[in-house]
Amino acid sequence: MYSPIREIKNEMGMNRFNVFSKRLHRKVRLYNDLQYDHWVLIETNLDINNYCEKPIKIVISVAGEIIETIFDMWVNFADEEEFRCIKYSYEIDPTHPRAKQKMIKELYAQQIWCKQNNKKHRILTELDIRNNPLALSNKKIISPYYLPLDEINKDLLDLLKKKTLNTTLTIRELENSVSSSFHPVTTRNCIYALIYHKILVCDEVNQLITSLSEVTLNESEAIEK
Repeated sequence: MYSPIREIKNEMGMNRFNVFSKRLHRKVRLYNDLQYDHWVLIETNLDINNYCEKPIKIVISVAGEIIETIFDMWVNFADEEEFRCIKYSYEIDPTHPRAKQKMIKELYAQQIWCKQNNKKHRILTELDIRNNPLALSNKKIISPYYLPLDEINKDLLDLLKKKTLNTTLTIRELENSVSSSFHPVTTRNCIYALIYHKILVCDEVNQLITSLSEVTLNESEAIEK
């Protein structure tokens, strides 16, 4: 378990993002827009059990030079953990005219430390994080609607599952179908939470989520019924 390092050198001028994680129940500080986009993917990935931004600072010798560096993110899955480096591709490309030598050295230091400590290290750039801008936008839409399943109104949950069993409805149609029993805002929040949990499924990859998006009950949920 890690706690975020708050004292970051040369923080002035950074494009900081202060967000609240409903999963971690705390504020998360991010230091540029790429880190923010990466956080959205982390926050909405329920295969990830835990995570921490700026989790640990290391000091290590690289080619005779002492390098101090902080990992951008630690991510914990059910069966593994990894330390992540989140950078724009040009920053860590030695052949690019805008490459940042300090970042390249820090990247090498992180890789060495992870190898020495038997830790998985992963580098993610905008080419990975933003490879599907539409899907990323949809993650940003649903991210505020996270709720643990045991906090979702069970009567509404059961009704929405019943309404979408073996059929497809737009979000608006689904809201209207239960409007006599539940407030539209409550219903919309619940629908988005169920999309978050993948209990309701829609085309998050090719279409922006709107009230006209079609949703249906996940096949695995239908089998359980």
